[in-house]
Amino acid sequence: MAHSKPLLIPWLKSSIDSKRYPGVHWTNPEQTEFCIPWKHALRQDSSNEDVLIFKAWAEVSGNGRAQGDPSVWKRNFRSALRAKGFKMVSDNKNDAANPHKVYRWPEESASGGEGSRSKSESPGSQDILQECLRGLNISPGAEGTTGFQPPTEQQQLQNQLVIGAHPLPGQQQDPVMFEGAARETGLPEQPARPAGGGAAEGGSYGDGQQAAQFLETVNQTRDGDHFKTHFRVAVFYRGVKVSEQEVPNEAGLRLVYRPDVNDAVLDHETGLCIVSLPRPVGILDQIQASLTQRILDSLGSLDVGMSQHVIYGQRRGDVKAYWSFSKFDSSMQPREISKLNPEPLYQVKDFIRGLMDFFDGKESPASSMFFCLGEKWPDPENKPWEKKLIMVEVVPTSMELLKNAAVECGASSLRSVELQMSLEEMMDLY
Repeated sequence: MAHSKPLLIPWLKSSIDSKRYPGVHWTNPEQTEFCIPWKHALRQDSSNEDVLIFKAWAEVSGNGRAQGDPSVWKRNFRSALRAKGFKMVSDNKNDAANPHKVYRWPEESASGGEGSRSKSESPGSQDILQECLRGLNISPGAEGTTGFQPPTEQQQLQNQLVIGAHPLPGQQQDPVMFEGAARETGLPEQPARPAGGGAAEGGSYGDGQQAAQFLETVNQTRDGDHFKTHFRVAVFYRGVKVSEQEVPNEAGLRLVYRPDVNDAVLDHETGLCIVSLPRPVGILDQIQASLTQRILDSLGSLDVGMSQHVIYGQRRGDVKAYWSFSKFDSSMQPREISKLNPEPLYQVKDFIRGLMDFFDGKESPASSMFFCLGEKWPDPENKPWEKKLIMVEVVPTSMELLKNAAVECGASSLRSVELQMSLEEMMDLY
């Protein structure tokens, strides 16, 4: 006879009452809310005690075996809470002294197992989106991209970070950059483009063909729990595209002005791919040509790299650099790239959240970053991007793949109660 899985609600009540797991306790006399330690594994003060409750559930729900590593135990525990109707009321996982979360007991089974629901604890059919995106371990947070703050431990290391040669947290030691690298790492050499049709024209996202297509795309953007991507760089001089090239390097790129460099080349010293802006030849306006050349000669470099599911930027040299998610940004609030330290520009989890919002009928998320060299951007006088001497578009190709796949499937077919529950669960991942 197969070993039956325990019911989460009575098991959890008993576990809280037993007080055998450090930090796990009721937070109110009515025993309707409880605290769970939630410490990031990268913290210097992390220990095995921090994951005891997650490991215990992994053991009792896995026939006595805790499969996977602690991050998997935590993720499965969190998923189990969501599935049974527990609601998170306080998220203090970044608290320096006491990282924790507070959850509220389901109303149908307040204070334990006496009135617990009779639904089977075994998982039912799960939404295909949750299945596809779960392995990315990159769920969106509550903050918007512009309000992103690095985690506490990341802030402590910020002054030591260097994009490229000295890996940022989670950055691979040996960047992938060689002929055919896109094929070898499982990423298509050319990003997928919306082909039209798809679920938006009457199909269902749950249909086998659409589901398999989306799952294949997601698998191309993951390596275990890590998000992987290459880049594409397009350069515009006064709104005219003067170059575009693929950068099959997962660590990132260094934008420079070196006319002797015709193709993307790996710099073994930094681990970044060297990408050179082209000469300003063919520009009829001599003033424009002269000013463009002046910027190029003083450029130094602009580094853009991926680490720990975050895209960072840092400028080097005398030419200031500014950035935005859109070349049509009308906010009139320039955003300067830091020269002192690698600056977080875009979290992958914010992109995923934008993707989920798109499923809910909102606009699709940005999958490009636009950099303006030598001039403020977004322009404080709302001048159009075509008036800027040098604009550079950097596209993380995996973000583009996921966005195009979602557009191809169609947002209207993805609206359902089950899908919303899956999206809410994703909001709390990582």
